[in-house]
Amino acid sequence: MEKQTTSSIQWKQMISLLGLYASVIIGWIAYHRYQPALLDTFNMNDFEPILIWGQAIILILTPPLAGYLGDKYRHKLGNRLRIVTLGVSFAAMIFMTVAFTLIVNPPRSFVLYALPVLVILWLFAMSLFTSPAISTIEMFTPTTKLPITVAALTITSDLLYSLEPVIVDIIDFLGGAATFAVGGIIVSISGYLLRKYSLEITDKGEEKRPDELKPKTQMWKVILLGVGMGLFSGFIIEVFPNYLDKLESVVGISGQWISSLVLVLTAIFSVIISRKITDHNIVKLLAIGLVFAGLSTIGIFTISDNQLILAVLIIFALFYAMVNVTALPLALQNTSVKEKVFGVGVFFCGFEIPNSVIDVLLI
Repeated sequence: MEKQTTSSIQWKQMISLLGLYASVIIGWIAYHRYQPALLDTFNMNDFEPILIWGQAIILILTPPLAGYLGDKYRHKLGNRLRIVTLGVSFAAMIFMTVAFTLIVNPPRSFVLYALPVLVILWLFAMSLFTSPAISTIEMFTPTTKLPITVAALTITSDLLYSLEPVIVDIIDFLGGAATFAVGGIIVSISGYLLRKYSLEITDKGEEKRPDELKPKTQMWKVILLGVGMGLFSGFIIEVFPNYLDKLESVVGISGQWISSLVLVLTAIFSVIISRKITDHNIVKLLAIGLVFAGLSTIGIFTISDNQLILAVLIIFALFYAMVNVTALPLALQNTSVKEKVFGVGVFFCGFEIPNSVIDVLLI
């Protein structure tokens, strides 16, 4: 069985998890940048709808599968990190294979069959280890401090996505082959560090608690929490950048940068809100966040006054942060001890549903 953690946050392990999570996000940014470019380079634009549908299916189905495998390894072999290691190794291999393919510039007849397969395998590999890796957050954090470490994940995600224009410029400077090679190296190193620092830190011994105190699995709540968080994430990352271009005449920056500033505000608010959350108010804060983030989103698309939209964006950032730091802790509270990794997988399955629907609608 996995050992018990201490009553304080294990920051060394958390930093290694944040490093792995950051490498995943940078990998996604690189993928979204280079997937259209790769298809265009090899005159394979007809494959784009197929890849987007494939991406949607994989990102929805793989997290629960990875969670199931993570729990299976955890109970049979004593540690969920085996599935993380497998996924990291697989993802790094695909990164390197894509890099090599770009370097040797193979014949189109080869690329026609190999490139779509490589892209699908890359998507699967990245999804395979993300949920088990994120689930380790509960190994490093007392339940009462979980919103703080979830806020750290939120800050990592929001800040990196806010820097997407800069990251894209770096990616363009490096070129496709170097980008995928560096991506493989970063994923490998961060995965190795997570495993190295986490082997001695394990679950909190909840199996020893009385049955009436153990959390019961309510997967319908878990998936709804993921959908609620993913809906707003989809809007701010996929929809806002283009829609907010109309504000450039007011603030002098593009919609992409306006969205980036909203994400920075979300990160700041997440730090503040995470310190105010308790077991008694977490459900209330999530409900408030969902309602007012939803109303703010409607306002952004319906208000005609551009300056008023800017004010509503600040309100949206506040309540979006509220959702970010409460959704995952609540999902974990609604997952049984034996299904913790699967619960995180179901949460990310729900998270990807609205994102995938938006991607498909934008084909």
